[in-house]
Amino acid sequence: MRILPWVALGCAFSPVLSQIARAIPEAPFGWSLLLAPALLCAALARRGGGAPPRRGWGALALIAGLLVQLIGLAGGSPGAARLGLPIAVVGLSLWNGAPRAMAALLALWVLPIPGTLYALTTPGLESAYARWAAAAVGALGADVSASGPLLRSGVQRMELDPHHSGIHLVFLLTELSWYAAVRSGVAPAVALARSALLALLAAPIQLAAVGLAVLLLAAGASEIADLWLDHGLWWVTALAGVGWIEGRRARAKRPRTP
Repeated sequence: MRILPWVALGCAFSPVLSQIARAIPEAPFGWSLLLAPALLCAALARRGGGAPPRRGWGALALIAGLLVQLIGLAGGSPGAARLGLPIAVVGLSLWNGAPRAMAALLALWVLPIPGTLYALTTPGLESAYARWAAAAVGALGADVSASGPLLRSGVQRMELDPHHSGIHLVFLLTELSWYAAVRSGVAPAVALARSALLALLAAPIQLAAVGLAVLLLAAGASEIADLWLDHGLWWVTALAGVGWIEGRRARAKRPRTP
């Protein structure tokens, strides 16, 4: 696949890409933004994943993406400007005929999670997780109490913040589901339905993760509990998801023995 058009696209969207690069070390779970480029590169490198070029639609999408970026930057709205990037990525994929538009849509997950989503759920959601997890662990005999998002066990304490609400898991699970759909070649409607269903698992997974963190808190390992919620949960879910997808593809390619 020709790389120069993609380099040119990166140069055209350098203001947005620099914003995203700054968000990686600064934003909560910012490093999770690196997964989408990795999955997109895997789709770009996949042979036989192209389609006939659609230059007209591709040019329209490229122009629309550039306009969205310019309007967002001119209006002082970085979040709006970032939306132009995935539009342009889809446009270039249509222009080139590769990767397929479904694969190019993985660029949506390069966008940082809007802070307004966290604001809508805090502090109610993380407080509910804390209350339910404390009740479950307390039923096992541990001395744990919850007051809002604050958890206590003896002298140990841990406070859940808005970024422990599971919203990042919704984004991760839908991203993995979409990548699985790209790898299997299912229709877009099927991919959307599967992504929506998988997103429903975010809440129970987050609750189970908070429960494990509360167990660690009760055991006196509050720092490990924080590390688990801030990093471990995302990495375990991401690696397990990618491993399952690639393993399933590898098993499907194996010749069946009679």
